[in-house]
Amino acid sequence: MAKPNPRRSNGHRRTELRKWLAAQGRPCHICGKSIDYSLPPGHPMSFEVDEIVPVSKGGNPLDRSNVDAAHRICNQRRGNRPIGAQVRPPTAPISTSREW
Repeated sequence: MAKPNPRRSNGHRRTELRKWLAAQGRPCHICGKSIDYSLPPGHPMSFEVDEIVPVSKGGNPLDRSNVDAAHRICNQRRGNRPIGAQVRPPTAPISTSREW
């Protein structure tokens, strides 16, 4: 049997936490670049709530002191590694001089 997702165990509280964090308009805490809060969910540069101490390492996903704003792509690349771990910043697609 699968474990319940702790981020969804209290949906209202998580939604309120997300609104609180978005209202601050903070930059991505991983790469430091600004976040376009109007982008739709699922867009690589959209806003996501990121846990400073990952849930898989015992962090509380509903604690305001354990969350910060991040780009979706930065959050995905970081995974459950600690803050400061080597994570590539978001960039434009790489172009080459050859036509494939």
